Amino acid sequence: MKKSLHKAIAVSAVCAAGLAGALTTNASAVAGESSAASSSAPRLTNFGYNANVFGTKVVIGGVELKTLRDANAAQPCTRLAGLSDVVGSIADVTKFLPIANELIHISPSTSEYQTYQDKALGVSGVKGINTIADIAIGGELVDDVKIPTIKIEGLQSIADSFYDAKANGGKGAFGHQESFGFGDISIDYSGTIVDGTPLADLLDIVNDTVAPITEVVDQLVQLLSTVGVIEIPGLGSIGLGSATGNAFDNSANAEAYALKIAVNPTEDGGDKTLLQLGRAHTRISRGVESGVFRSQMMGLDLFAGNEGDGESLLHMGGISQQSIPCEGTGTVDGKAKTVTKSINHTSILGIVPGLPSLIADLENIEYKYSGQQLSKGRAKSVVESNLGALNIPAIGLSITGITSKINLLKTPNRPVQTKVTSTVGDILLNGESILPEGFKVGDIVEFIDSITGQTNLITFGKTFRKNYHGVGVKAISVNLPGFGSLLDVGYAAGRIYPR
Repeated sequence: MKKSLHKAIAVSAVCAAGLAGALTTNASAVAGESSAASSSAPRLTNFGYNANVFGTKVVIGGVELKTLRDANAAQPCTRLAGLSDVVGSIADVTKFLPIANELIHISPSTSEYQTYQDKALGVSGVKGINTIADIAIGGELVDDVKIPTIKIEGLQSIADSFYDAKANGGKGAFGHQESFGFGDISIDYSGTIVDGTPLADLLDIVNDTVAPITEVVDQLVQLLSTVGVIEIPGLGSIGLGSATGNAFDNSANAEAYALKIAVNPTEDGGDKTLLQLGRAHTRISRGVESGVFRSQMMGLDLFAGNEGDGESLLHMGGISQQSIPCEGTGTVDGKAKTVTKSINHTSILGIVPGLPSLIADLENIEYKYSGQQLSKGRAKSVVESNLGALNIPAIGLSITGITSKINLLKTPNRPVQTKVTSTVGDILLNGESILPEGFKVGDIVEFIDSITGQTNLITFGKTFRKNYHGVGVKAISVNLPGFGSLLDVGYAAGRIYPR
């Protein structure tokens, strides 16, 4: 049993790193040559760029634990080339992971991106890179079962999306390049080795101190190309992330995930926690003559606890959040195409030390959005976040029919016109409606819950960060001081930028 456990962990981890290394190509050479051009002042182009790069992301039951997103470098949609940023880690995120055994150790990481354009080469693009200095997987399991320690140094993810005006015989073409790579790999293994087994072959390859790293990678891929995600007793599963990209007539995207580890901290087989390491995503598009769309739709954001400086101890949310592409959603019969995304059900758990735990159930989440480029510098969009019901069973609270909707219209040299609509069907406390007659935007409902005896507040239709380019809205904000939690429900934000 121990031999099988050792082999499973060794093979899966090295497979992830080995395949990652093999995916490194010379394809990013063009972007690398162009990067020097991005050091000059930002300048307007005819392309839309966006990037999202991070080192660590944790998802529990489909809901992101946003507090633990580390080294997050993001560039919202823009038409400007010459923008860049470098973001480093702010904490050791692994110490917060819900894992009983300390089997995963991740050093700080660095994320960076740049939008670039080199007119001499005819290349425009956006490139994102994440680098994690060291990863160690292994240690002591229960019952004195020791598993081997796999160490990966310099794990790197790269995603590059670009347009090459000289490609395709001078007609131009969009392209993408995504890759993984690592500096070194080692396995600390002290168990019995049987000659001729995959584990023996694996150790021979990794422990070859003479062979160059590129040759080691090639041999690992050849040996492990058929190995997928491996279940690890006491941990969960580990496997290679992904490197994917697409090029179309008017856009290209690239994404690289270095490693994904699924852990299940519950004994009853509950929702798994997914730890995603080293992610870089970029996208470029044309058709942005009137501007670029920046939007966000989420079912719920939960903030729990407060350290006294306004920062929450816990931030969860997202729930398959959606955004309008930089250039919009296109048209159908001359009208803006509407995209709809639905999630039937999800739950979210908020825990603050010393306070009761909070479980919120969300039913029938739906996002709807559209974006259209119009003539003469005009553009319009619609972002909409709908929620059938928010239920908090512990206090008997149920809020139904929650909707946030924003209509935007951009015209040249004027503030973006906005129309914000928020609705709520009913607010039930232990089956009784507490929704006042004539309830309107900005009104507050107070109620006392039977668990903590505290007065709770529900605010309807809170707008935020309204500026020249657009606005955001939260259909309902539920403040539960007895649970140390604030829930923003029916979150929608929409903006249109000229550059």
